Amino acid sequence: MSQARGATLSAGLTAITLVIAATLAVSGAMPSRVAIALSLAFVPYGALLVARPIPLRATLVFAAVAGATLVLAPSVLSDDLYRYLWDGRVLRAGLDPYALAPADPALAALRDEWWPHINHPRIPTIYPPLAQALFGAVGAVWHHPVALKAVALVAHLGTVPVVARLASHAGVDPRRAAALLALNPLALSESALGGHVDAFVALFVALAVLAGASGKAGRAAAAFVAAAGVKLVGLLVAPLLWRTSRAATVLAIVIAALCLVPLLGAGDERAVGGFGQYARRWGGNAGAFVLAETAIAAAVEHTHGIAPGRVRFEGLRERLTRWQGTALDPMASFQREKKERGDPAELEASVVGSLGARALVALLLFLVAFRLVRRGRSLLDSSRALLMLTLLLLPQLHPWYLLWLLPLEAALGGGAGLVFSAVVLVAYTPLDGWIAGRSWAESAPGVGFEHGLVWALWLAEGLRSWWVKRSEVEALATPQAPTRAKVGAVSRVQGPV
Repeated sequence: MSQARGATLSAGLTAITLVIAATLAVSGAMPSRVAIALSLAFVPYGALLVARPIPLRATLVFAAVAGATLVLAPSVLSDDLYRYLWDGRVLRAGLDPYALAPADPALAALRDEWWPHINHPRIPTIYPPLAQALFGAVGAVWHHPVALKAVALVAHLGTVPVVARLASHAGVDPRRAAALLALNPLALSESALGGHVDAFVALFVALAVLAGASGKAGRAAAAFVAAAGVKLVGLLVAPLLWRTSRAATVLAIVIAALCLVPLLGAGDERAVGGFGQYARRWGGNAGAFVLAETAIAAAVEHTHGIAPGRVRFEGLRERLTRWQGTALDPMASFQREKKERGDPAELEASVVGSLGARALVALLLFLVAFRLVRRGRSLLDSSRALLMLTLLLLPQLHPWYLLWLLPLEAALGGGAGLVFSAVVLVAYTPLDGWIAGRSWAESAPGVGFEHGLVWALWLAEGLRSWWVKRSEVEALATPQAPTRAKVGAVSRVQGPV
């Protein structure tokens, strides 16, 4: 079998396996079976890394067929889609989704058939303004989950030609890069099956990096702002544009930061809104973050412990007393609203560990971004590195977050990020238990394997890159002695005729 036929067969088998996953979802299969089918799709997909690439049109056809079946299947792996629908409905009614949670009695008249499926109904929305505009616009055309899923699939397919152009800048075969993104089982399932707005983040980040690689700083800044307007990811990577244009970078950061204003201004009875709840306490499928959280909690309990799991900060008593009941209260969102507070200087060690680890991760990402800018790496390489590190350090890693990274990974020819997109499906293992009895039990060995494998592959990539560069430097620094064959050739040319 020729390489061309092999690639076509791999693409076809990947699409067929995804159609099987969609069929399982339609038949009412448990989420674990759908996730297993998605995992199996990575087997033929992996051959695309080495087979002769197929034309872009053929790639898009295979992806569109598989994506269309996923669009028509129920979203069994995530319920975020119903929050999108609700936010758009609230916005079109002229109300504020940042101020009013779905369970608020003031919104009772808006409840429809999709309302019972909304997650965290007592917490206001966490999605930035551009995402809200998207929800409202799509819902105005058709207030149905299929509409949002179809739009997310279009965003995914629209990212494919952008990645092909980006791959050309990176010296990678654009057809292979297009296939690696378009047919990636996770990218297709999270856009077409889950309808996640992260598909637009992927599109805007890819556009920003492509514009930056082409020297169009203004366009890159605008695309980063758009990404921030959908899910704040643009605010994370926008500083990497600094070496291209400082003015465009500052403007992008300022405008992207404005997307935080409605999120930070939102609040519930405890003065902590949806974004604050997410940033403070939500977690799951985390790797290195759990280690940092545990270490900080243990260290604080060792130095300030007063009882198992409890710590007291006498030196901060006055300040903690002033903060009590406000958004600055360390315990805000960590305890029930009506629960009585005792001594404000006493905290749970786990809370201190969680907040401390989040602050540590934020500081580390800032330092890494600063280092990447100083080293002068390309915007593609530095964006990929920063997003990879972010995903590995997040306190909560949903599979659809990988959509931020996959366009850049495909443009670079594939690597640890593509493996990450396969093993991250382990995050769906608790779903069966949640549906059966509202019990969420993560598999510690599974999460450990997921993160450990990705860290190992990423570090191996880094070591290989370092070794290649070192060898190249040594080769340039070492004088090359002529070989015996070259000496003979010179003698024949320069000797007597």
